[in-house]
Amino acid sequence: MFHRLRLLILCCCISGSFAYAQKDSTRSEPEHVLLHPDKFYKKYMPNLRIKANPPDSAYVKVYPNYLSVGMHIFSPVIHVNISPAKYTDAPVSPSSKFRTSISNVVGFSASYRYVAAGFAFLTNSGMHLRDGYTPSRYRTATIKYSGRAFNFQFKYIRIRGFTDVQQHMTINGDYILRPDLVTKEFQFEGLWNFNWRRYSYVAPINFSQRQVKSHGSFLLKTGVYYQQLFGDTAILRPQQQLYYEKFGNARALRMTSIRLAPGIGANLVFLRKVYLSTVTFTSFDLCFYKSLESLDARVKSRPDVVFYLDHKFGIGYHSTRFYAGLRYDVEARSGVLDDTDISQIYQYVGVELGYRFNAPIPLKKFYKKTMPPGM
Repeated sequence: MFHRLRLLILCCCISGSFAYAQKDSTRSEPEHVLLHPDKFYKKYMPNLRIKANPPDSAYVKVYPNYLSVGMHIFSPVIHVNISPAKYTDAPVSPSSKFRTSISNVVGFSASYRYVAAGFAFLTNSGMHLRDGYTPSRYRTATIKYSGRAFNFQFKYIRIRGFTDVQQHMTINGDYILRPDLVTKEFQFEGLWNFNWRRYSYVAPINFSQRQVKSHGSFLLKTGVYYQQLFGDTAILRPQQQLYYEKFGNARALRMTSIRLAPGIGANLVFLRKVYLSTVTFTSFDLCFYKSLESLDARVKSRPDVVFYLDHKFGIGYHSTRFYAGLRYDVEARSGVLDDTDISQIYQYVGVELGYRFNAPIPLKKFYKKTMPPGM
């Protein structure tokens, strides 16, 4: 009997110790709320709840239960021009006119509720519209948040491979090929729509909304933009460098711009589902720039002002499920940085089409767990 009693007491002690150890180990493991957004909101923002405040449904239609998937094909024309600010007589032109061999770009995008994402890349279609150019590479990625009145966008652009088509700088009648020349850009920008209840800025862009009645609005775009132009050797040739005091031997040019651009946009709707859209922004950006003779050189940035113009035009068909259209975008920047006049022009002409699917249940659950309550 005493043997059984000792055995029972020993089992109770062991089970109690195991339970205490298990409880202690559970208590010692912290809960990583940053990895669980729904728990983060509940713990640190218990009273946070975004109230529903939709736009006027007589003018703008939203599709909270649809997943919009689209594709676009664009033919870009990219110009980067560099010339001395003060013209001097020279046996050869000291200017450079850099162009790319990019003929067509294919991109894909998806949007659900407030969030949209997309990417684009250069296709090998066999179209060679620019003979004698060095091969170019193109890639871009975009993430957008489209709120009621405020929109935010992050965009990354990288282009490699330029050709200097300045006729006076050709060698034996051939263009100067710069496969090593790269331009890289990061954009962080926000946009305020003053009349968001009746005008949808994103309707003809990522098609997360639809304009059902014609309207327009004043807009305000603000952001920070970082751009870098660099190569394995100096951007300009030795024959050109003589006409530039500070930029001549530069291997890289880095620019950080701060933008506050007022604009205006309008969506005109015909026959209920045919739309015509136009948007224009213009500003004088505050630009901090520096030219480097080596990529790891330490040089103090200098401020200046750069003119900026952005225009978008589109026409197409937009229904509840299907949408398609033609689009033309142009973005231009021009300014005199020290003794150098630099201008950049990006033009895109193309077609886009897409379809709205019923959002899958896993996507709805993931969105609900990661977004603030009520969004």
